Amino acid sequence: QRAQLAFREGALEGPGVINLCAAIAAKEHGDARRALDLLRVAGEIAEREGAEKVSEEHVRAAQHVIERDHLVEALRTLPMHSKLVLYTIFELTKQGRGKARTGDIYNYYLNVCRRLHVEPLTQRRVSSLINELDMLGVVAAHLKSRGRHGLSKEVKLNVSVNQVKQVLEEDSFIKKLSSSDSSPLFEASPQ
Repeated sequence: QRAQLAFREGALEGPGVINLCAAIAAKEHGDARRALDLLRVAGEIAEREGAEKVSEEHVRAAQHVIERDHLVEALRTLPMHSKLVLYTIFELTKQGRGKARTGDIYNYYLNVCRRLHVEPLTQRRVSSLINELDMLGVVAAHLKSRGRHGLSKEVKLNVSVNQVKQVLEEDSFIKKLSSSDSSPLFEASPQ
């Protein structure tokens, strides 16, 4: 009903558009507001493209945009040490390491804390923060056996480097790292 009020007649490419919005919303939250938000963003995308009708492809693109925006907002609200751990993983990724072991992450994190004059957390707590980032879907962390050296967790970014960069660049505390270092904090980074 609200879709009929929001869009002129014939602006939607059949009932499949509304059905897809409803299905996506039901699968994720079961919230009608989510379906309306999807439809609104899909309409904005279609309008920007100059399309005459909102299609299912526009709805899928809207889903991607909304998920990206939610992720960026979730990253912005992370506590300081979670952002420092994320920054550490970001930096190790920029250095060309596809995956980093928790020991390497912790050592780099200790250096970051030293540079910022921040009391570091224990290795166990940093490992817990990595698990939280993994549950958010920001990183992928997998246990690997290192033979007689025991188990180690390998961690890699699970989201776009540019999304992480965007959030870290906005953080005034992390910006202090660039002023305490002669090299630029955020250079062009791989996708």
